[in-house]
Amino acid sequence: MEYDEYVQYRETKLHEQPGFPYNTYLCTIPLDFDRVAPHWHDQMEIVYIKRGSGAVSVDFERCPVRAGSIVVVLPGEIHAIEGDPGVRMEYENVIFSLSMLGGGEEDGWFRESILGPLHAGTLRPPRPLPEESVLYEEAKRALDASDAVCTDRLPGYSLLVKSNLMLLLHALYAHRPEGSPTPHPHPTEQLKAVLEEIRLHYGDPLGVGDAARLAGYSEAHLMRIFKQVTGQTFVGYLNDYRLSAASYFLRKTDDAISRIARSCGFDNPSYFIRRFKARYGVTPSAYRKSAGDGGRSVGPPVQAAS
Repeated sequence: MEYDEYVQYRETKLHEQPGFPYNTYLCTIPLDFDRVAPHWHDQMEIVYIKRGSGAVSVDFERCPVRAGSIVVVLPGEIHAIEGDPGVRMEYENVIFSLSMLGGGEEDGWFRESILGPLHAGTLRPPRPLPEESVLYEEAKRALDASDAVCTDRLPGYSLLVKSNLMLLLHALYAHRPEGSPTPHPHPTEQLKAVLEEIRLHYGDPLGVGDAARLAGYSEAHLMRIFKQVTGQTFVGYLNDYRLSAASYFLRKTDDAISRIARSCGFDNPSYFIRRFKARYGVTPSAYRKSAGDGGRSVGPPVQAAS
């Protein structure tokens, strides 16, 4: 499996099931991957932390999370997941298409009061859901009940899953914050084109000018907006993504380190080793050896410089 298929920006292939667009899967950081890069999809997603601590970023706003935290990600929102340094974080992803719940012409209230606001981002719950609140308890109950149903998948289980999802949406609607949140002000739609280009072509030469043309900005404006929204420069973000891809191939393949470096956009092996060690605290060869030993000796990731 290629890196851009493993950590996708648009995860449709990962969790769409014919006739029942709902799935859950468990992930562990850093054992499965070092982090989940910013991505988006048309489905709704729930990130349910089971163990450890870290952060879930939604439209580049960082939300600290811990065991028990529940973060609701609305359709189309850019989101990313990371664990705290040196901490093993386990979490469950619950991903489903809102279309599976109805909202046709005969169900105008549901379409206008629930589905429309969710897609528009105006029915936006707090992140993470505040623990010890009625909203949290009802949402947790619905998610846990769906998990229990999916364990055995007895005939008709999909009806129970849909019922629990409706209870989840009811909790979000019934306990929505006072006032109507406005859609997120960040220019995420323009940045999505840039992020998609990085996902598809991170191994190719990719400069600020290329990114600016995709976003429809001048280079100066792109650099300013990118830094403002993501917290990183464009070059820093691109290198960070390339290093994550390299770490994946070091764990999952036997390819030569020089070949991995080139495929991830680093033509200079010495520069690649230096940047890799600055981020992960070890050389690529030591990282690969530790991954083969179960990851016991790899130090906590070091945030790459912007």
